[in-house]
Amino acid sequence: MAKHSIMPIPDAMVGEVLGLAEIVYSYGGKIKVSLLSDELQIELDDLGDAIDMAELLKIVKVKKGEVMLTLYGEGLALGKIDDKKRILRDRISKIEMFKSIIKKIEKEKEIPEDELLEFLRKKYPIGDAEQFKKLLISWGGYTEIFEYYGNKGLFTLPNLEFKE
Repeated sequence: MAKHSIMPIPDAMVGEVLGLAEIVYSYGGKIKVSLLSDELQIELDDLGDAIDMAELLKIVKVKKGEVMLTLYGEGLALGKIDDKKRILRDRISKIEMFKSIIKKIEKEKEIPEDELLEFLRKKYPIGDAEQFKKLLISWGGYTEIFEYYGNKGLFTLPNLEFKE
């Protein structure tokens, strides 16, 4: 089923990008997009979001219909969980949207989800707020750049020191 909502980042969860890196690695670090789609039995539209997010994070490069792992991508494919988190934390902290979220939370200490979404809506197109919130929680939570407390509907910075 294809995802077609407007989002400020590609509509791909952390697990999809990690899985993509591992599969590309298993093919020697390079695979044709069409073969990858056939192998995974995933529509090109859905696979495109994972590839786009991986490309945004500089985990893969796409050239002439081939997906190739970068050094970051190899690190993800081969690393232990802490290594994967560290690599993705470093990569995600370079994306402008996540930088602005971190700055906003640093300033406010904690921010209600509706306030954060409203802040982001002023800067970025967000078609499906619920799906976007899932993306934020997926990426922010996994990389530990922020924490989300669902019972309170609050985003905060984690207790560990965040460095850009």
